[in-house]
Amino acid sequence: MIWRRPPALARGELVGVCAPSGPVAPERLQQGVAELRALGFEVRVPEGLLERDRFTAGSAERRRAELLSLFDDAEVRAVFCARGGAGAVQLLPGLDFRRLAATPKLFIGYSDVGFLQLGFAVHGLVTLHGPMVARDLSTRAYDRDSLWHALTGEGPPYASQEDELMPLRAGEGEGRLQGGCLSILAAAAGTPWALRCQEPSILFLEDVDEPPYRIDRLLRQLRFSGAFENVAGVVFGDMKGCTPPIDADFALEDVILDALAGVEVPIALGLSSGHTSSPSLTLPLGVRARLRCDAAAAFEVLEPAVG
Repeated sequence: MIWRRPPALARGELVGVCAPSGPVAPERLQQGVAELRALGFEVRVPEGLLERDRFTAGSAERRRAELLSLFDDAEVRAVFCARGGAGAVQLLPGLDFRRLAATPKLFIGYSDVGFLQLGFAVHGLVTLHGPMVARDLSTRAYDRDSLWHALTGEGPPYASQEDELMPLRAGEGEGRLQGGCLSILAAAAGTPWALRCQEPSILFLEDVDEPPYRIDRLLRQLRFSGAFENVAGVVFGDMKGCTPPIDADFALEDVILDALAGVEVPIALGLSSGHTSSPSLTLPLGVRARLRCDAAAAFEVLEPAVG
C-alpha cells in the first residue's frame, strides 16, 4: 500500500470542524474554536453541528453529509473533530473513503473517531490521533509542539523523553505507526474497516476506564482477529483508569504481558496521547516510527505527517 500524506497547513488557512460522534457542548466548542484561531487558523463551523439525536450530534445522515462537505470544500485544508463519544460507526457504510482519500486532507481526532481513521487507513491516508475541538483544545490540554509539527511539518518529529515510558518487553522495532483506542479497534474486528497491519508496524493502543479483565479480552480479540500480524512493536498509552484495584495482587503490566504472551516484540507503556491526564500528544497514524526497549524505553516518530 502507498500511504499518502496530506499537504501541510500554514497560518491563515481555513480548517473545518465536524461532529461525527457525540453531541457537542456549545461553550466547549466556542473555547476550542478560539484556541484554533489563537494558533493562527481560520475556522469554519458548519450549520447543524450542535444538533442532538439520542447520544449523537444529530442523525447519521447529517453527520455524514457534514464530513463529506468539508472534504469536498477546496478552501478547507484540514478537518478537526469536535469530540468523540459514540456514533461514528454509523457513518461507515455510507462513506466512500476512496473518494475522500483521493484528495488528502488532515483529519484529527481520537476515541470513537478511530472508526473513521480506520476507514481512511484502508485507503492509505495518514491521519492524526490528536486533540479535539470541544475537548482537549477547549481546555488547552494538548501538547502544542507535537500538534504543530503534525499540522505544518515545522520543528522536529515527536520523540519520547528519558523515563517517559515504561519498558515491558525488550527489543527494537520499526514500522508504520497504526492503532488508536483499543476498544474501538476491537469493535471493528471482522468488519471491512478492521485494523490491518500489512507491513511491519508499530502498534499504538490506548483506552480509558476499562477494567483489567476487559483489557485482557480486548487484546486477545485483536490477536485472534489477526491484527497483530506484522507488528514490530507495541506502545500503550497512559491507560487512565485501567489499573486494578489497590488491593489486587497483580498489575496492569501483568495483564498486558499475559495477553500478549508469544508476541515477541518490544512493548512499552505510558505514551500520553488520547485519553490522558497529561497534555495530549498528537501522533501521526500511517508514518514510520521506532520503538526501543531495554533498561529504558524510547519511542520516536521518524517522518512528518504532511507532504
